[in-house]
Amino acid sequence: MRIWPMALMLLLAVQTPQKAIHLEAEDGRLVGVHVATTRKGYSGSGYVTGFDHDGARIVFTVPARAGIYEARIRYGSPFGEKGYALTVNGTSFSGMFPYTGDTFAVHSAGKVELKDGVNVLTIEKGWGYFDIDSLDLLPAAAPPPPRRTPVTLSDPQATARARALMAFLVSRYGKDMLSGQYSIEDCNYVRAVTGKTPAILGGDFMDYSPSRIAHGAKPDGTTEQLIAAAKAGQIVTLSWHWNAPKDLLDKTYKDAQGHEVDARWYKGFNTNATTFDLRAALADSNSEDYRLLLRDMDAIAAQLKKFAVANIPVLWRPLHEADGGWFWWGAKGPEAFKTLWRLMYERFTKAHGLHNLVWVCNSVRPDWYPGDAYVDIVGIDAYPAPSDPLSGTWEALQRQFDGRKLLAITEFGGAPDVEKMRRFGAAWSYFVSWSGELGARKLTKTDLIRIYRSRAVLNRHDVESALRISR
Repeated sequence: MRIWPMALMLLLAVQTPQKAIHLEAEDGRLVGVHVATTRKGYSGSGYVTGFDHDGARIVFTVPARAGIYEARIRYGSPFGEKGYALTVNGTSFSGMFPYTGDTFAVHSAGKVELKDGVNVLTIEKGWGYFDIDSLDLLPAAAPPPPRRTPVTLSDPQATARARALMAFLVSRYGKDMLSGQYSIEDCNYVRAVTGKTPAILGGDFMDYSPSRIAHGAKPDGTTEQLIAAAKAGQIVTLSWHWNAPKDLLDKTYKDAQGHEVDARWYKGFNTNATTFDLRAALADSNSEDYRLLLRDMDAIAAQLKKFAVANIPVLWRPLHEADGGWFWWGAKGPEAFKTLWRLMYERFTKAHGLHNLVWVCNSVRPDWYPGDAYVDIVGIDAYPAPSDPLSGTWEALQRQFDGRKLLAITEFGGAPDVEKMRRFGAAWSYFVSWSGELGARKLTKTDLIRIYRSRAVLNRHDVESALRISR
């Protein structure tokens, strides 16, 4: 395989800016906003308020030296937590201002990249109803590469190939990033455009859900297709859009805002398409609802056993995005979700003897995290603005998990600009693009080729010999 000394040559190439830049909000070009002096504690001659309608913004024109800067915004948010948008030379970032009451506070908006010469930065309304006092751009030192994480998997009986997969990922962490793509069709598209095959192929057990099969869904050989891909040298990751075991609404209706909601049976993984109560089901292990949870898990375990029989490890990513609340497995809060995760872990590893799984969790908020004993890799699902390097997300997760768990982009809209991420120090283990128009097809062919042919990216031919997955 190809070995690239990426730890991180790209970071070392970043130019160090010479000085910090301080910008008073009232000195920017104000569009739909105005200067106020009512609240005390501002700097300069006032602060900017009026972010209460679309198009409201402050535009700064900034001469600078090229390099990476940390953006710190001094703001006031008297009405609760509010979202904002920051655009730097056409690249947009979003974030949340915490509540401040009647005072001002400083919020780190993460790292931004400035070019030599004139730069244009804009703070836009987002959710609105906040005030801006100033913006500071501080020279950002290149962050250190991530610390080495344990190779040991959470399952003490993990198979040799599952352990080898984890050891390989750990060995490459902070050096390069594995490519990935959900769906065979989209994987073929990437290969046709770039000449490269993604290192990771993703699939979904959605149609194996018993309540979908009862309505006529046909899994159509998903398991067998992914096994064939693994034997050809790709790493497999699997998700499960778990249709609720029962109580599907199976209709369309209008919500409280008058919006049409599609809650037919095939949307049964969504919170708004079922009345199934996870908390109540888990509270009584003798109930029919609890039995149905186990029935559904057993149906998926039967598919995972086919991978085990073929001696194929799986990056197993169940119960995804639980902390978003839009899927029924997260609708009843963190305690119910964590109980379900641990129940599945125990059911699969002990009752079914599935030891070929690398457990990937992307509910990362501390109150939602199931615990290190039940998780091997921590992932995020992200659909950011184009070219957003996700540096703020990376740094936050590093503070929480560095040296404990690998960090990965387990679902992504488009394909990430890996080399830009590396300039910002965001050294994710791997990425897996979502499918269809939300996947690699979002990018121009030129950008897709650039990403997949980058020295910072490992594709199938870079990993298959090392993992010895081929038959």
